[in-house]
Amino acid sequence: MEIEILEILETAAIAVSGFLIKKYVFLEPDMEAGKQRILYLVSFILIGIVFFAFGKDAATMSALFMIGLNICLGRKKHRLRGLLLMIPFPGIINGLFVPVLLVPPYLFALPAQETWIYQFMIYGVLSVLLVLFYVKGRNWRSWFYENMQHRSLRKSEKYLLWMIGILMLLFANHTAMQITADDGNVRMADSIYGRGLAPFIGITSISAFVMTITIIVLIMQGNKRSFYHERVSSMQSGMITFMAEVVENRDDNTGGHIRRTAEYVECIAKELKKQGIYSDILTDRYLNDMVVAAPLHDIGKIHIPDAVLNKPGKLTEEEFEIMKTHTTAGEELLTHAKAELGESGYLNTAVEMAAYHHEWWNGKGYPYGISGEKIPLCARVMAVADVFDALTSKRCYKNAMPLEKAYAIIREESGTHFDPAVVEAFFAATADMEAK
Repeated sequence: MEIEILEILETAAIAVSGFLIKKYVFLEPDMEAGKQRILYLVSFILIGIVFFAFGKDAATMSALFMIGLNICLGRKKHRLRGLLLMIPFPGIINGLFVPVLLVPPYLFALPAQETWIYQFMIYGVLSVLLVLFYVKGRNWRSWFYENMQHRSLRKSEKYLLWMIGILMLLFANHTAMQITADDGNVRMADSIYGRGLAPFIGITSISAFVMTITIIVLIMQGNKRSFYHERVSSMQSGMITFMAEVVENRDDNTGGHIRRTAEYVECIAKELKKQGIYSDILTDRYLNDMVVAAPLHDIGKIHIPDAVLNKPGKLTEEEFEIMKTHTTAGEELLTHAKAELGESGYLNTAVEMAAYHHEWWNGKGYPYGISGEKIPLCARVMAVADVFDALTSKRCYKNAMPLEKAYAIIREESGTHFDPAVVEAFFAATADMEAK
């Protein structure tokens, strides 16, 4: 009777810990709250039926199957790929339970009755911890659900979990085989066989348990740090956009210009990356820096007098020369910011966007008259986004141009004003841009 109860508790512990690891370590999303509760209920009913019909091993397999099903149903894409996560699961779970449940009775040579008492105590402690987590951990779970549900593990973290899972599975299976006799009772440590293995099993079991716990804690802490890093980055990006909007508000002609151009830059850059163009430059980091830096491309307009900036008619040659200085003024401002704040990828990109977004592919732009790929890629992308928004937006001196005409102008100036590869990416991304 005691053995059967312990097997029930062991199967339940595997199922519960598996669902918790799935959510809080592997960061696999749950389904909708109602559906998730139904899946939990169905899972434990099914596991119970399988246990009484076919035994503990079959019930354990059904528990792992239900966890895998939960992973598949919780994902919006790559659902079948989620089943691969089940490979390290048994090892991680065994790495937690085998050193705690089997090894201490073996090392202390506990008889069967005392071994059962010890294991009942362990399951009791685990049950209390689970209840405390459920009752006292509501705030933490709410924080986790709100802030971590859209995160996913980095590749390095996934590889680490796979490695520890496979190693712990090998360790747990080997250890269980060594300390369990044919009749299912724990082998006594005072036997000749036991005395020889006791030091090895003691050291390896403690190492396995500590290693498993350490990896799980490090990954959970890494997830938390990543979340706060993303939040700080988001606040930083918001402050940059706010500063750029303060400058933009001086210009009556360009309401919403910086947000739209940033969105266009993102669409064009993603299309270039999708096509594999400029792949040596357009890394994920560079693309992200472009999107963050884009709102600062016209920051230099803060130095342009209102009479020039908001003139309703065509600028004179003298006024246009003044307007052109917003590029070098922006470059100087952002270079000074770099000197004060230190090196930063997005600030380097912002300097290049501010300085060169009016350069032409054929060298006839301003302020420096450089051409071709001497113009930084971020500025070439911004040039297309900037002109397209200027053409399709209403200004105090003109109406918005129809999209077809704006597209024709962009196409016509490919190879003269604009980088042809960027223009092709622009047209490939027009559906995404029009949806913005």
